[in-house]
Amino acid sequence: MGNPVSDTPSPRGGLLRNGNFVLLWCAYGISAMGDHLSEMAILKTQDAVNPAVDVTPLTARMSFMFFLPFFFLAPVAGLIADRLPRRVVMIAADVARGLIMLGFAGLIAWTEHWGAWGPFMPLLLVGAFAGLFAPARSALLPTVVRADQLVRANAMIAGLGIIATMIAVTISGYLAEHYHPQVAFRLDAVTFALSASFLTFLRLPVVRSDDAGGRAHAPLRELADGFRYALCHRRVLELLAVGALVWFCGPLVNSVIPAVVRDVYGGTYLQMSAYRAYLGLGFILGAITIATLGNALRSEIAITWGLFGISGGIAVFAASVYLPMAPETLSRIGAVGVVMAGLFAVAVMASFNALLQRTVADRFRGRIFGVKELCCTGALLVATGALGVPRWTNVDRWVGKILIAVAVITLVAGAVTLFVRLGRGLHGRQLTFAQNLNEFLAKFWWRFRRIGAPTVPREGAVIITANHTCSADPLFLSAGVMYRAISFMVAAEYTTWPIVRYVLSLVECIPVKRDGRDTAATKSAMRHLRAGKALGIFIEGRIVAPTEVVRPKDGVAMLALKTGAQVIPAHISGVKYNDNVVWGLIARHRARVRYGSPVDLDEFRAKEQSREVVRAATKKIYAAIKALAPPPDDGE
Repeated sequence: MGNPVSDTPSPRGGLLRNGNFVLLWCAYGISAMGDHLSEMAILKTQDAVNPAVDVTPLTARMSFMFFLPFFFLAPVAGLIADRLPRRVVMIAADVARGLIMLGFAGLIAWTEHWGAWGPFMPLLLVGAFAGLFAPARSALLPTVVRADQLVRANAMIAGLGIIATMIAVTISGYLAEHYHPQVAFRLDAVTFALSASFLTFLRLPVVRSDDAGGRAHAPLRELADGFRYALCHRRVLELLAVGALVWFCGPLVNSVIPAVVRDVYGGTYLQMSAYRAYLGLGFILGAITIATLGNALRSEIAITWGLFGISGGIAVFAASVYLPMAPETLSRIGAVGVVMAGLFAVAVMASFNALLQRTVADRFRGRIFGVKELCCTGALLVATGALGVPRWTNVDRWVGKILIAVAVITLVAGAVTLFVRLGRGLHGRQLTFAQNLNEFLAKFWWRFRRIGAPTVPREGAVIITANHTCSADPLFLSAGVMYRAISFMVAAEYTTWPIVRYVLSLVECIPVKRDGRDTAATKSAMRHLRAGKALGIFIEGRIVAPTEVVRPKDGVAMLALKTGAQVIPAHISGVKYNDNVVWGLIARHRARVRYGSPVDLDEFRAKEQSREVVRAATKKIYAAIKALAPPPDDGE
């Protein structure tokens, strides 16, 4: 009954060469189009373009009714995604939504006399099956892509979903302007049929059950296990809080867009749908950005800065409500704000989903995504319910204040996540921030990758020594062992550069005079190692051209023998040689670092530390570094 774990290797190559991912990707995009194709047609049934109609509550009620089933059915939908084949669940949900949309006009005619909420009641049925589709899709994704592709996969899915949404709202606006709503409803049914057909061709790898522990099959007990897992897992709880926050703020912004477009910019149905498309454009740009960055930017960091970006975008959008300018100018300012907010919103949600998928075990994944839907749609219902449930009058007058409130909330949330995340760093907030920035630059700009496992011990005196090809080499060594703060022996003149001086002092780097007779630096290095810290030293003493033959310096061996520190050899490759400090930092590399096993120096420690003994130890250390070099035909 339970969903299995793949017993075959993860698919190799890019995501677009993975047939299962492409089918899932396309199915989700078409399904997302179906979820939004009828929006303007529904608003048309309520004469929303009429200035006498309060459009903000109508939009809020539409979202409220669509997502209400998500809230009540999410835990059950998650359990179904864990107990039944997820592909089959998604196909069934698509088929059901298609059938509902074929009769949607009749359903509205039947319910429109039930009061202010009547015309939106049929959305309960569509939302119920959309809620069944969502956790199955999120839980299925990690079984068709590699773990290191999850961020890109989520970004691509979000991007395609928003492209589909943009197309849908644009078509929806056009159909609302020119045709009877029934046309949009029937076209909507076609999209769900197409989505189901793509999923039909999905072929998952041969799998084995992960139910080795004899998992109980009592539904209520399994539901309780899912909630217990979420409540006992701190990271999951924190991610759910972030997701709920975004889902609270997003519908507020989405609900006020039609009122801003109509009352501030003087727009019509078509312009209302255009601003939804602007939001979608931001989503696409965000998806492209996250897909481009890939694993260079840690997901938790993307969430923090994404929240700050959302706040900035909403602030710009809010400014368009209050600035004393022509409507055309205000509409452009508003478009910029909406695009900006959408860009960063995708960064948050793609990273949020990838972290959940990586964190949660497969056998719990469906239920945890059910809990996620419960939390997120609960937040959405609170937001849309606050606008749509009470019989407010002239709600549209408050749209600017609503936008300002959203900007403040997301700004505070970003500050809290930044403070908490840096506070959990191993080396203090400032150094943790610097390490995170260095890791991002190394992976994104210098295309850094560590080959093999890191061998640097987590504590105790250690010297990390490597070859030296360019000025960025210390940054590569540090990026490879984020769990350890590495200080370096650096040329004294660099400590006079304002920003560089601050960074070097933060990492406790030791300045060295180039005359080769700096006994103060040697003493500082010995104190550093005797305090149990890590020290990075480039054994060649300077930047060396690839074909140049140099005699390694004896400083590494001397310090190791005097202090008893371990020596970890490392080799840096894939770097474009340049002895200019600035150019070495600007140039794009394809840097690779390999860490070797500790060099055994016991045979030298047992002897009197003469110049010959130190020299022999140096040769052994240097040989260990050279042994880590990749073969010439490696392509680096």
